[in-house]
Amino acid sequence: MNLKSPAARYSTGMAVWMVLYAAALFGSITLIQSQAPTGALLYALAVLPALPIGGTILAFLAYIERVDEYLRAVLVRRFIIATGLTLFICTAWGFLENNAGAHHFSLYLVYPLFWGLFGATSLILRKAS
Repeated sequence: MNLKSPAARYSTGMAVWMVLYAAALFGSITLIQSQAPTGALLYALAVLPALPIGGTILAFLAYIERVDEYLRAVLVRRFIIATGLTLFICTAWGFLENNAGAHHFSLYLVYPLFWGLFGATSLILRKAS
């Protein structure tokens, strides 16, 4: 694989961000449980794992910018459909929680939900074309 290809750069970027995510997640959990911080430090540690997630989104958007027009159009379409499905499901679930007593859905699960829907959308659209 060409190390300067869009796919290689995307894979490298995602690997770096996922390592940072794992370090931030385990580090913040360990510090919160062992040190019991309060105030601003607690909030900073609690949000720390979300920062690398932002990096993965930037890596994906950079990948979209680097690929050819056809692949860019396909990826953008899948991204938009997955985003719409994620918004729909989260909104519907919110109404279920508020009005029907459904089990609480933790918001940190929205990110894996989105990528799961992106993958499902990719499979469905691939078979449809």
